[in-house]
Amino acid sequence: MRELISAELFSAIEVPTRNAVAELIDSKLPISILSEANLQGALSIAPIEAALLESKVHYRRRIGGTISEGMTNCIVIDTAKEGKGVDWDSKRNILTVTETMSIALSGHQGDSKVGPLTTVSISHCIAQLISPSGPNVRRMRPWAISGNWIHQCMDMTYDPVYASLKDTLRLEGSIRVVPITEVPLPNVESLDFIDSENLQEISARWDSMGEEGRARSISHMCRNVLHRKIPSTSRLEEIVWNCIMAPGWKLDLASQIRSSSSIWNGRDQRIAASEIIDGLIRNGKL
Repeated sequence: MRELISAELFSAIEVPTRNAVAELIDSKLPISILSEANLQGALSIAPIEAALLESKVHYRRRIGGTISEGMTNCIVIDTAKEGKGVDWDSKRNILTVTETMSIALSGHQGDSKVGPLTTVSISHCIAQLISPSGPNVRRMRPWAISGNWIHQCMDMTYDPVYASLKDTLRLEGSIRVVPITEVPLPNVESLDFIDSENLQEISARWDSMGEEGRARSISHMCRNVLHRKIPSTSRLEEIVWNCIMAPGWKLDLASQIRSSSSIWNGRDQRIAASEIIDGLIRNGKL
């Protein structure tokens, strides 16, 4: 498993992130982890907690909490605003993680293709710095891409950061990228453009089809959504052709996220967020 923070995507935040994590761990003090009570916050906290547990570092989780005067030794996941990615308060030992933009690719004419570095992917970098060879951190690695999957950028245009993270995770063996027909138990209940029975029929014949037949079958299955603005073309392509799978998974990453929506419905958001975190730490999946 390569060191994620050393990837070009994270070059602008690599040094301050390394320094901040080292200061927090060297302090030998308990670390408070704070975040808003939402899915992005839960996906961000989970890998950090897994790393702290593996490294036997004492910590406190504070969902929906805010920094108060006098607090020190904290990691704050701020999902509400865009910032520099990481900000280190050396006087109070407080590391604040925010979304930032990163250059991911260069276009044919030399123009830069930028996309969001989410708090989730940055948190996975932090987790690996805390516990470089931890099995739980490794098991949760596929979720490093999840922040980009739930980001609104995927509904508007192509996300080069998502594509770069996907290639990184695939090349290191953390994920497989497969069509929806090769996902054992895809969750399509909330996808009104996919008929589950039709999908099952196509999946049953998938191995006997050639490339042209497969493409034609998928196109026919999704024909009713092609004239819509949502999902975007890029998200639709990921849903049907590029599903994220990891060892031991029956549902792809997007299916798990869609299934997890029931955890939030009518619930105390802080309790729901904690359930997401606990499930990821315990099982490596939702």
